[in-house]
Amino acid sequence: MMKNREFKIVKILDEYNVVINAGINQDIKQGDQFQILDKEGSDVIDPDTKEIIGTLDLIKATVEVTELHEKMCICSSQSSIKMNNPFKITGINSITDSFSFSEQEKLNVDLTQVTGGKRKSNKKIQLGDVARLLKTKQ
Repeated sequence: MMKNREFKIVKILDEYNVVINAGINQDIKQGDQFQILDKEGSDVIDPDTKEIIGTLDLIKATVEVTELHEKMCICSSQSSIKMNNPFKITGINSITDSFSFSEQEKLNVDLTQVTGGKRKSNKKIQLGDVARLLKTKQ
């Protein structure tokens, strides 16, 4: 397994699929995930020493390997929006009854000290963007 190896976007197929220059030859597996990174990150500064202790990457998207080739893979977006069905009719069972909304639990932080960082980038995904292998299936 190649940890933290960086690859690149080599082709954009459509709004849902990109090609990354990593494939079977690089031990990539179906279901592996990549983070597509923004070139800019945000500095993290130690509040005591005022020293820059690192940089947080800005993430344009996280994609999953859906098709594997020798030297490349096709990756697809995995984001989906889940909503409660506002038109639920009582007494009728349907597939729409199973939709639900989930929200991440918030941390009890001092909101006046929020500085941002590790947020999604709003920049467009482009050819040559870095794609970092996030996790590999075992």
